[in-house]
Amino acid sequence: MKKSVAVLGLGKFGSSIARSLAKGGAEVLAVDKDEDLVRDIADKVTCAVCVDISDKEMMNNIGLEGMDAVVIATAEHLDSGVMALMIVKEIGVPYVLAKANPKPVLLIPLLKRVGADEIVYPEEEMGARIANNLLGGSMTDLFDLSADTSIVKVPARKEWINKSLVDINFRGKYNVNVIAIEGEGGVEYKVD
Repeated sequence: MKKSVAVLGLGKFGSSIARSLAKGGAEVLAVDKDEDLVRDIADKVTCAVCVDISDKEMMNNIGLEGMDAVVIATAEHLDSGVMALMIVKEIGVPYVLAKANPKPVLLIPLLKRVGADEIVYPEEEMGARIANNLLGGSMTDLFDLSADTSIVKVPARKEWINKSLVDINFRGKYNVNVIAIEGEGGVEYKVD
């Protein structure tokens, strides 16, 4: 069964998410009050509507109750983002991801308290990813689990080839736990 996701706010972040979800096979409802942004994405998603996301009456009439998830992709206007979050939670959407700017600091606990299941900081997270790539030159993927824990995919260094994990001593040298090794035969999850 296809996932159904509404993306509220069609700036660069929101439109990128909406297009990627649609390419991945999801049913996407794209929402913004800017007619030009709605028109630009209309042929790339399942449905695109021009609605003010802080207008409860209009939001109740666009089909959000059937969504598996909602992405609140606007962080510029705190009041409309928080109002949209309250509306979609009241409608009963099971999972809401909200975009936030790290400032104001009070926004993060507010979004959590109002009901955001996950809060993302795209500029900050992408900046950290790019900085890590530039500094180490070897990271190929990064997935943050929490503020101090990440899953990182890195290519094997020459000095690691044909050595055991004990010999390399990842935990002692790099403060890293290896959870999988990918080779020509696929991914091995039993690592010693």
